[in-house]
Amino acid sequence: MLFAYQYVNHNMEKMHEFVDYIFWEVWCKAPASSCYSLDLYNNNLELKEVITAFHYSSTKGGDFFNAKIEEIYAIFKTLTSDEISQLKVWYHSNNNIECLCKNDPALTPSTYSEISQLNATLGAELKSFFVKLYSQDILSLKALSDKIGFIDDHYKEFVKINSKGKCPFCGLYDIDSEYDHTREAYDHYLPKSKYPFSSINFKNLAPICNKCNSGNKGSKDPLHDINGNRSKTFYPYNSIPHIIEVDLEINSMDIDSLTPQDITINFGPASLEEELKTWNYLFNIEKRYKNKCCSADAKYWITQIFEESDNKSPCEFLSTRLETASKYPYTDNNFLRKPFLEACEALGIFAREEV
Repeated sequence: MLFAYQYVNHNMEKMHEFVDYIFWEVWCKAPASSCYSLDLYNNNLELKEVITAFHYSSTKGGDFFNAKIEEIYAIFKTLTSDEISQLKVWYHSNNNIECLCKNDPALTPSTYSEISQLNATLGAELKSFFVKLYSQDILSLKALSDKIGFIDDHYKEFVKINSKGKCPFCGLYDIDSEYDHTREAYDHYLPKSKYPFSSINFKNLAPICNKCNSGNKGSKDPLHDINGNRSKTFYPYNSIPHIIEVDLEINSMDIDSLTPQDITINFGPASLEEELKTWNYLFNIEKRYKNKCCSADAKYWITQIFEESDNKSPCEFLSTRLETASKYPYTDNNFLRKPFLEACEALGIFAREEV
């Protein structure tokens, strides 16, 4: 990804804290002889208030939430200590998003398939619960939203701090600002349909443009490469900044009729080779960047050099334009415009009198 987001704390995180309590203090401590009751939440009174409100109200989301917790509790009662220990390891691993993205050998991500091998019924019930946990049927219920707030509020706070205004996964499209009446969807970076336990972990949730989300990533797995092998991937909230190098070469003099086949793109630096390959696979970056270079926008990038050079030569104005692009890489697709114009310069395009 072109740049990482800054993580923003918000009351919405409390939902994941509630899930932590349910997993560690309710499910994992379920003795075979005990019965499920609201007393299990005595050590987390805020969650107990939510569970109690759901119990005495009649809402689709609340009924689902409480029923699933109790059904999964009943399954945990039948598990051996070794099976519970394994689930604890998987829960810890799947919520350590940063280390999983770095392919830390100490952590192994688990899938619903692996849980189903341990206990088929548990795998199905956990998937039903965690996939729906993020839905508005649950998050918008007043008893819960009074505790955690609303995701729209989180988004407004998020984009105030992450104010570049561009999707960091591609850089090609805008991200809705705090002033828009709409907001971008949050991508489950580790797909909630494959990985249990992290569907409401905000370190696994990141605003993303629709083209990246629905049009390209979909349910692709960032923890594995195109061949299914474990791989490093960019962590959306990495605290160490990086700069992606885009090296572009045009293999045709017919600029007006460029096709993607006429363009070669390489990404750097070499120290991020593994992450870059995963990024390219997840979001079809190379293909999309080539398409952009064949678009009307790219033709305008060239025309602009000639039409706005005024008393300068096109080559002199190009130098100024490239310097500006370096300063503001995420404005007007400058991160891609710059290598594209440099490739055109290498062809001698700006030494001509006209395009």
